[in-house]
Amino acid sequence: MNTQLRNRVPDTQDLRHFLRAGTSDLHARVDACFLEGLGTPLAYGRYVVGMHRFASDFEIVIGAVPRASYWLAGDLHDLALAPLPPSGVRGFADDADERLGWEYVMAGSSLGARHLLRGVQTLGHDAQTGARFLARHAGGETWRNVLERLTARAAQVDRPRTHLLQGARDAFLLVESCFQRSFDAMPAPRKEPVA
Repeated sequence: MNTQLRNRVPDTQDLRHFLRAGTSDLHARVDACFLEGLGTPLAYGRYVVGMHRFASDFEIVIGAVPRASYWLAGDLHDLALAPLPPSGVRGFADDADERLGWEYVMAGSSLGARHLLRGVQTLGHDAQTGARFLARHAGGETWRNVLERLTARAAQVDRPRTHLLQGARDAFLLVESCFQRSFDAMPAPRKEPVA
């Protein structure tokens, strides 16, 4: 009886675990882009440039009003940085599960934004100048909203989860690509050879 009841009760943790396990390899690669954090102007600049590109594409994929990309555009302006151009054409994802997978990735990044914000504040950036995105993203409700939607989705046990996972994996692949492109656009200064 308990097994039957447990199988009928929506389990958000199950979907979160499913997405976390299904994207852990890609998540680790994204985290590896900034192992040292954002405590230097170069690291933070790379982050803002790459995240702006990702947010712009993300908003197209899920059909959202530009919000995160708008905040990041302000940060780019404050830091006197140029945005990355698109790499290919992104379109709206027709499948609701696919969009939810993308949103899981962006909303999940709000948890890390809280930690990253502390690092960039030591560089002199805050919610008004240079760190609009991190401050607003860290303080937003997007993660809780995605968890609520995962709860509703978990109730649909007979629907395959393929598109949900594919959306999350595609989002992680894109954010990794955006960060790699930001590293290419902003190479580390070359050290002069010692005479």
